[in-house]
Order: sequence, then C-alpha cells, then structure tokens
Amino acid sequence: MKMNGKTIQGLTPEVIVIPKGETEYVFKAMPILSYDEFEKLCPTPLPPEIIKKGGAKSLDYEDKEYDKLITAWAEKKAAWTTITSLAATPDLEWETVVQGDPATWTNYIAELATAFTDIEISLIIGLTHTACGLDQRKITEATDRFLASQEQAQSM
Repeated sequence: MKMNGKTIQGLTPEVIVIPKGETEYVFKAMPILSYDEFEKLCPTPLPPEIIKKGGAKSLDYEDKEYDKLITAWAEKKAAWTTITSLAATPDLEWETVVQGDPATWTNYIAELATAFTDIEISLIIGLTHTACGLDQRKITEATDRFLASQEQAQSM
C-alpha cells in the first residue's frame, strides 16, 4: 500500500531500556499485523445456541460458561500479543512460556515479576501496546511535524 507515492511501512520496532544496577535490559517490541496464528491455536469461543419460543434460534451471549470462556480467550489473546511482540527482543528466553502452547502464555507475567517491579512490567507491556498501535505521544509528534512542515511551506 502506498500513500503520497511512498510505501507505508508497518514494521517499526519500539524499544525500552530498563536499568537494573549496572545492567541495562533492552526490550524490543514489533507490531503484530496478523492474528491468524493465534486464531489457529485459540479460536474465538462461540456462545451456545438457544431456542426461543416459537422455535427461533439465537446465540446466548449471556451464558455464564460462555462468559468464562471468552474472558479466558481474551486473556490468552493479550498474553499471545505480548509474547509475540516481544519475540523481537534479542536473546529473550521464557522459562515457562511456550509460543505454541496457549496454556502457558499467561505465565509471562509471573516470569517478568521475578525480575521486574510492577511499574517496569507495565512499561514492558505498554511497549507492546505502543508497537501494535499508536499512542498519543506518537500522534502528537507526527501532527506537530506535519503542521510545522505546512507552516514552513506557506512561508516560502
């Protein structure tokens, strides 16, 4: 895809450096452009079908078991997003997280908690959110650059 004759680049890593004593831990996060792999491993749960008066069929989105299933699915999706995005970090090895095993994905928080504070963990997870989308800082900086270029062009 192009805009203004330039190919739109979607794979720009985000980086955060967390100092711990004399060591600096560099985390890189890449955007995720497709959730196909996640959906193959962890398909979206469907609510049960119910039959209403008159025989009409519908899906019961208020079913308590479905609510539990969709909540667990959403937690796995968030965990998969984080560990997949952080896979861009050189030499990052999980001890209890296995990329292809949905039952292990949510272990990443406990693993991070063995070495990082809650605030540091939030920054690491926030890095993956930033990589997979935009944050207000990026939008503001890009808008400021655009407006400055417009003002410069008008003043010439």
